[in-house]
Amino acid sequence: MEPIRLNVYIHAPIEDVFDALTDHEGYASYPGVGSAKLLTPGDTERNGLGARREIRALGARFVEDITRFERPTRMDYLIRECSLPIRHLGGSMTFTRRGEGTEVDWKSSVEPALPVGGRVFSALMRPLTIEGFTRFLLAAKERLEHRAAKKATLGIRTADRPSA
Repeated sequence: MEPIRLNVYIHAPIEDVFDALTDHEGYASYPGVGSAKLLTPGDTERNGLGARREIRALGARFVEDITRFERPTRMDYLIRECSLPIRHLGGSMTFTRRGEGTEVDWKSSVEPALPVGGRVFSALMRPLTIEGFTRFLLAAKERLEHRAAKKATLGIRTADRPSA
């Protein structure tokens, strides 16, 4: 299957975006994700380098290892186990500060692990995977931008209050 690449701009600070998209504990609240749990914590951060996580999404089970973790600009992962007949070649989320917001690039490469019918399987799975990733990113965008706007509004109100 051709690599999947999605890109979204989120009008929120890079640190908030990175935290939201790399923390497994929040994944279950996103569309299409049934559950997410930490199997092994990372070396220096719970979801950091060396972490192993189990994600149940879109009717499938994935066990992924975090293979690179550079706060707040990058997280790479590799799916080691999957209930679908796939071989994951690697995935990454990169975060770039753009003005007052963050650009997120999500890439994932998968190939079918089927002796026969791999092309048909890929043709069926690719649009479902893109839709799932897109729904996840758009839900994160909506939440993060709402939170950032609320913080900005509260900040303005605080600054406008007269001193006691």
